[in-house]
Amino acid sequence: MQEAGYQLRLAVPSDVDTIRRDIRITLANPEGRAQRKRYEDAVQRNEMLVVAHYDPREHTSGITGFLEWHTKVDGVITIRDAGTTGDEPHLGTLRQLIRELLHMFEPPAASVKVRADQTVWNAVFQQVPGFLPEGREYSRPYWRNIWEWTPENERLALRSTASGGIRRRRP
Repeated sequence: MQEAGYQLRLAVPSDVDTIRRDIRITLANPEGRAQRKRYEDAVQRNEMLVVAHYDPREHTSGITGFLEWHTKVDGVITIRDAGTTGDEPHLGTLRQLIRELLHMFEPPAASVKVRADQTVWNAVFQQVPGFLPEGREYSRPYWRNIWEWTPENERLALRSTASGGIRRRRP
């Protein structure tokens, strides 16, 4: 049995229609309403990663996840939107996209704002080493959690995990 292959890559203009058609629930649009967001600008700036899957039996390929960000002049990254196919965000795919973004561009810092009531989306950033909650802000009508990543936070998180972050209680 052959396994379907996938690749992480920068988005190309032809991916935008596929993303709009196949991915409804996103970080910026957690209710899945019709999207008004323009992804073309992010694609032109090379600020969008996608997970492309290829099914060798069907000879078809499709986009199963994306991550959009903006890079400031000082190299700091702000994650703007992300999404996966399906009715619920696929945490593994999203974490993989975030780790790839941080690995590819090695920013001095990265941040994202997530609606406080969206536990699944908050869990994505909570589970990526180096992302820590930096505060909250109110943007009508929702509270948003502000998550920030730095290389130092990641090193500390990985060091604590490697040195026995999981401890068992003795009976």
